Amino acid sequence: MSSWTMDNWRYVERQTVSDPQGRQWSVALMDVLGQEGDSPMPSKLQELQYSSGRYFTLIYSASGNVVFERGYALLPEATKIYERLVVDVMDGAVDPSQPTFREDLED
Repeated sequence: MSSWTMDNWRYVERQTVSDPQGRQWSVALMDVLGQEGDSPMPSKLQELQYSSGRYFTLIYSASGNVVFERGYALLPEATKIYERLVVDVMDGAVDPSQPTFREDLED
């Protein structure tokens, strides 16, 4: 039996890219309601539950450690961010090896 990895998820889009230091990162766009075994038509309760973050952009390492994760309600917005993340990781504008802290949290 093979072990589970982040690559086992079903993604809308996913690319493995190298940063300027040559490290490999997977940048992905996921629909959390589009996974194996999910109903093709989500219930109204599920849609409401995920309305604030049904689509997720992720960056993760080869070992499966998620280093970036953000949720979006709409696929076009998530797709735009995903495409920007791919480019930003490749050109070094985003360094997944460095932690980032959200600034929109209240004290």
